[in-house]
Amino acid sequence: MSILIKAIQRANPRDKNAPKKWYVVQNSTGLIGETEVADLIADETTLNPAEALMSLRQFRKILQRLMSDGHSVKLGNWGTFSPSLNSKGKDKKEDLKATDINCVNINFQPGEELKTVMQKVDFVWIDKLVEGKTNTGGGSGESGGDRPEIE
Repeated sequence: MSILIKAIQRANPRDKNAPKKWYVVQNSTGLIGETEVADLIADETTLNPAEALMSLRQFRKILQRLMSDGHSVKLGNWGTFSPSLNSKGKDKKEDLKATDINCVNINFQPGEELKTVMQKVDFVWIDKLVEGKTNTGGGSGESGGDRPEIE
């Protein structure tokens, strides 16, 4: 399990005249759809891919219904999904209306288990991977992958 990273130089949006700084950013390795997730679940359980896909779709439907009713949904140590609102501010409480709501957002607060797993991931610099110059064995995760070499 490794996250691919690269260096990006960015300007300070608050001070356009400030010197640009370098930041580490993740490079996405792609989007995994629910059918592929269902196949992966099927490989790890006694469910067949169709049953796993049906379970995911039912979970989505139930999550949407519960959150539409204003509930937060906690999934064990995985984390909690919660709805939150973005609205226009008013000077007086009596002037506030439901139509002042701009949008409904979905927040996900990861549980301790997921946070711990994500703190143990390994990182691989994309440019060093392309050059074949990754340092091996320096990772903190189980995969023994590469940690960034900050130069």
